[in-house]
Amino acid sequence: MTPKADTLVTPALTPSPALALAHTLPIADVQVHLRAAQPQLVSVQEKERLIRAGVSYGTLLTPEERPSDLQTAAYRAALARNGERVGALLASLTANILALYSHPVLVSLARAGTPVGCAMRRLARRWGSDLPHHTLSIIRGSGIDGAALEAVRRLHPQGQLIFVDGWTGKGSIYGALQGSLPSDVPPRLAVLSDPAGVAVHAATHEDVLLPHAVLNATVCGLLSRTFVTQEGGLHATRLEEELRGDDLTAEYLEALETLTAPFSPEVQLPAGRRPQQPQDIVTALAARLGVTDPHLVKPSVGEATRVFLRRQPAHLMLREADHPDTLHLQALAQAAQVPVTVHAALPYLAAALISPGGPR
Repeated sequence: MTPKADTLVTPALTPSPALALAHTLPIADVQVHLRAAQPQLVSVQEKERLIRAGVSYGTLLTPEERPSDLQTAAYRAALARNGERVGALLASLTANILALYSHPVLVSLARAGTPVGCAMRRLARRWGSDLPHHTLSIIRGSGIDGAALEAVRRLHPQGQLIFVDGWTGKGSIYGALQGSLPSDVPPRLAVLSDPAGVAVHAATHEDVLLPHAVLNATVCGLLSRTFVTQEGGLHATRLEEELRGDDLTAEYLEALETLTAPFSPEVQLPAGRRPQQPQDIVTALAARLGVTDPHLVKPSVGEATRVFLRRQPAHLMLREADHPDTLHLQALAQAAQVPVTVHAALPYLAAALISPGGPR
């Protein structure tokens, strides 16, 4: 049990001025610590060329396309198939945090953690607890947004920061937290699905397809992937305005709220056995297929999905041929003419491999 803090300042959540009139995340659910900016917009092919030339991935952005019919169908199928379980995972994680910490403050990692943090805040409010929620950026290679983190700490000087994400892959985000947080801020990572076995708090260690893994900005307030700019300051985001007609943020958060409704603060779900170095098994399997750089190996069904949405995949590995949570990946692989192989020893449901000539 974490020692009880003496006091906690809990201000009303207010929007970031730069994004107050733009993003579609409910301001009662989250305070957004991102600034609106225009990055260098490039195609996937140009992004690959620039990264190979030494340009940081965190400075480039490929504009999002409208979700395809396949993506939308996969999102709705995942919500219908896994929705009840996701609701239970959200309830279990929220109850665990409230039981363990006297003054927890949720700091979700944009973007995959943002809907999770919003849902947890709503649930805690229904249970009679005020669970502050902020969202900020973390970028592999650059680390956490230090300016945003300091702003959160000023608002909650005695708060116990809990860093919220949706799922883990190889554990790179946990490593980025460990490497970039101040020494007096513990890297308390909390996730719904932790197949990497690295999270401090995990609702489950199984690899689970969360519905919002299939979509991007349209389930996260129209926020783009975060990036950094030359002038520094807060990490930035681009509003994907052209997708406003496709925005499902409010619908998704309402669905999650409904799915958590049956649960009480006493809910406890077993997380299962914590995996031990599953990344090593994945990288060994990838090496047999000719990919020896671990940066090009993206395990977990969530990370594999993101590869097909934002990168140029070279190979898809599956643990089972017809698992419901990977059917969309098989369809995406077929459309992209990417080979698919089944590996019973794979500790994740799926892993996507990126061509050695592509971006990391």
